[in-house]
Parts: sequence; structure tokens; C-alpha cells
Amino acid sequence: MVTLSLLSLSLLSLLGVRGEVASNFDNCKVSFFKNTPVSGLNIALPTPVEPNTQGLKNPAQCLSAYKAVSPAYICQRNSNQYYFATLYDRARRIPLYSAYEMDIKGVPNRPGEIVYYEPQLVHPGLTPNQMNIKGSKSEIKKYNQNNGCNESSTQYQQKYKLGWSQALDDNFGKYDRGHLNAAGHHGNRDAAEATMTHTNVAPQDGTMNKGPWNQYEKKLKDVLSVGCSKMYVVTGVVPSGTWVDQNQRVNVPSHYWNAYCCTDNNGKPLKSGGALGPNTAQDGVTEYNTSVTALETVLRGLLSVGNNFNIFNGC
Repeated sequence: MVTLSLLSLSLLSLLGVRGEVASNFDNCKVSFFKNTPVSGLNIALPTPVEPNTQGLKNPAQCLSAYKAVSPAYICQRNSNQYYFATLYDRARRIPLYSAYEMDIKGVPNRPGEIVYYEPQLVHPGLTPNQMNIKGSKSEIKKYNQNNGCNESSTQYQQKYKLGWSQALDDNFGKYDRGHLNAAGHHGNRDAAEATMTHTNVAPQDGTMNKGPWNQYEKKLKDVLSVGCSKMYVVTGVVPSGTWVDQNQRVNVPSHYWNAYCCTDNNGKPLKSGGALGPNTAQDGVTEYNTSVTALETVLRGLLSVGNNFNIFNGC
């Protein structure tokens, strides 16, 4: 009986954490200062609807992600552990921001390459863990088999479905895949590995990525976090009218921005600040150490959002 009870509790626990792509950040709100997500960032485009469903069998079930609500609230997890939060724009196929608590004392640990995808963006019932391309396609294949989605139809094929829901590795053209949550801000290998997902990167000019933005990320870790007990970070982008290619699948941000909130061991704010940089090689000078209030003011103009846009709650 004891064994059965423990098993039941374990199953309930597993069921209780499903739905990592959800309508809120309840499962990973600790990634935000005072457990409060960014407010007022209502700029995600409506998810495109598959235009050609004529002759398809069971399109409502087989194309469940194609009419999903945008944006997607993703609690990014690896090895059954939550590590950060991402607001993902399904239509532009880029993250609007990622929020996390920086590992201040940990030695930076940047493993491997950006290889992971989010299966639940394809179908909500798939695994809540990130998976590589092979694992993601295997999940989609099983779903197709179980739901009568014949892959002789292009729209039901594994790579087509995956690419409809998020950017693929070959969708970035001449641009770098720029991290929002920086892998170098984590000492725990699983946490750093969790950042290696295509839902945490957007097209970024290579000169900016390897130059001023990389320098700012290092400064954030090595200098600006000094004296902090905790450091809450939000890094986002400003979508633009530019796309990687003429198919308008993946949007190229016009700017990258960052805000941080440093607290003592009682959670009291000690300092805050941020940065804003144009996503170009020619103008890759990043404005460092601007106040969060000043950053929000500029971003309200760039993002065309109202005064209810706030990055932190009282920092």
C-alpha cells in the first residue's frame, strides 16, 4: 500500500507540471523579481493559419498548433527542472523576452551548440521537455501515427510542423542566433544547457553579437552583479519590419534590450539598470547603464506600447 501511495503521488506530481507552453508563467514565476512577469507587452502577432487544408484528413487535430494563441508562455525546463521564462511570438518565430535569475557566483558554463526545440509548440500534448531535432521529429511522428495524420500530406510532415511552430536551425540566414538568456550567466550545466534552445534566440547581427552585446553580457556578470545577493535579468528584442527571407518566417529585431534588478538577501532592491543596442554592424554601440525607467520610456516608443509596460515591479 505504501508503495502504491508513493507511486500515485509521483504520478500526480508529473501530471501537475505538464503544460509548459501555457497561458501564463505560474510554473516559473520565480524567474521574475517579486514573481511578477513583465506587463503590457501585448505586441505578438496573431498566429498564421494554414491556408491550404482542402483534402486534409482531421485538420483540427493534426494541425492543432496552427491556430494556437500567440504569444506562447514557455517555462523553459531541462531534465525536469525549470530554469527560466520566455514569452515567445509564434507568428514572428522569435522570443520577445527571456527572464531569469543570474547565477552570480557560478563559473560560466557554456555547453555545446543551440540544438533544442520546444515540442509543445507543435502540439500541446507532447513532452514538456526541450528536445533536439531528432527527438522532436520522433515525438511528432508518434503523434501523427496516433491521430491518423498521414505524412503523405506536406502539412503533416514532421519538419514542416516543427518549422511552422518555431524557427529552425537553417532559418537564420546571415544572422547569428543571438541568446536572450545568456548561457554564460549560469554555472549549473543543466541551466546553461537549457538556454540552448531555438525559443531563446533571435536573429542577431554577428558584429553586434560578438562585440558590444557580448561585452555587455560579461559586464553584467562580472561587474554589475558585484554586491548583489540576487540578480534578476530580463532580456528582450524589438521586432521590426525586416525578415530573414522573403517568406517572412523569422523576424529580425531592430534592437536588443536588457534590464537587471539587484537585491540583497532579504529581497530588497539595491540597484537596477539596463542597456539598449541597435541590431546592426554599423551602429553596434550599446547604451549601457541606463536606468530601467529611462529604458522603459524609450521602449514604449520603439514597441508602440502603453504606459502599463513595466519590466520590474518596484525595482
